[in-house]
Amino acid sequence: MQRLSAAPQQRLQRWFWLLLIANVLFIAGAGFYLQPLTSRAIMDFELAKETATAERIIQGWQSAGLSYKAVQSIYVDFFFIVLYTSGLSVASIFIARLTRHEILVRTGNFFSYLVISAGICDVIENMAMLKSLQGTVHAWNVILTYDMAATKFSLLILTVLFIAVCLVFAGLHRINIR
Repeated sequence: MQRLSAAPQQRLQRWFWLLLIANVLFIAGAGFYLQPLTSRAIMDFELAKETATAERIIQGWQSAGLSYKAVQSIYVDFFFIVLYTSGLSVASIFIARLTRHEILVRTGNFFSYLVISAGICDVIENMAMLKSLQGTVHAWNVILTYDMAATKFSLLILTVLFIAVCLVFAGLHRINIR
């Protein structure tokens, strides 16, 4: 199996667009499927940080009949983890190469692995949330969920910022060529 960083640029470009479209369609479809539960409600649960807050969120879902949707949302997220980590990994390498700047290209390879670390944090976070939703809420699960969510979001924000910087450099490189 060929390493992503060694893939030809044309293949990366195809994968980039395919994964971008797949991610957009998945986000739209999942949002529709999981209604009336919102991604914001799940994010509030991910970042609850305190047991009392997590219990209040779960009780609110139970009284609104949304507990089943919350569990479904977490299971759906396992598939999304594969999509977004793949998409951001390819984007990190593909867009970094567009800059034609050696340091950014190597950094793009690094970010392609960093995104996988975010995905691992997301899996751990999801398992901790499922434990809380399927039984008694324990401080350990709430803290683990919060720590993994904060780490995941931090890594993803860094990756998106890196991609944005690469887009600026690629645009500047393109302007200088013409």
